[in-house]
Amino acid sequence: MRSNGPGQSPLLLLDVIDILNKLNVPCAVVGALAASFYGTIRASMDADAIISFPNDKENSRTLLSELVKTGFEAALTRGDIHDPVAGVINIKDNYSNRVDLLTGIRGMKADAFSRTIDVPFSGGKIRIIGLEDFIAMKIFAASPKDIEDAKNALEVSADRINPVLLKELVSSYGKGALKTFRKLLKEVKNSRKS
Repeated sequence: MRSNGPGQSPLLLLDVIDILNKLNVPCAVVGALAASFYGTIRASMDADAIISFPNDKENSRTLLSELVKTGFEAALTRGDIHDPVAGVINIKDNYSNRVDLLTGIRGMKADAFSRTIDVPFSGGKIRIIGLEDFIAMKIFAASPKDIEDAKNALEVSADRINPVLLKELVSSYGKGALKTFRKLLKEVKNSRKS
C-alpha cells in the first residue's frame, strides 16, 4: 500500500487502479483530480473514478473480495432505478483515505473509456476521463460545484475542445443537460468579452 497517513486518497487510488488493472476493469479518473487536470484546483478528501463494470453480482463480489484481500474496507451501494449512478464502491484504507468507484452513469457513452488520457502520477499512471466527457458528466451532475468545474474547463481548455463531440455527449444526458450546456456556453462567451 502506498499511503502511510491520512490525506493521501490519490495514493489509495493508485493501489485501487493496480487491482482494477489486474482484473482488466477499465477505469477513468473523475472528480477533483480530473477537475485539477482541466483547470480547477480544489481540495477533496477522496478520489473518484468511474469503471466499466457489468453490474452483475459475480463481478461485484470478485472486485470487492480482491479489495478486501488487499487490506481495504470496501462496500457496494447500488442506485435505484431513478438514480443516475448505477452504483458506488466505497473503498477506505487504514488511514481513512477514500476512493469512490462509480459503476456506471446513466447516459454516459460506453466509448468514454477510449477517450481517456494517460497521465503520470506519483510514480504510477492514471487515466483521466476525456475533456468532453468530463464537461458533459459535470453538466449532467448539475451541483453548483459540478457546474463550476464544467464552466472552468470550458474557459481554460476552450482551444482543445471538440465542439461536435461535446454537444453529442451532453445530448446523451438529456434535454436538461443540453439546456444547462447552452446557458454555460453563453456565460463563457460573455465572460470572454468582458
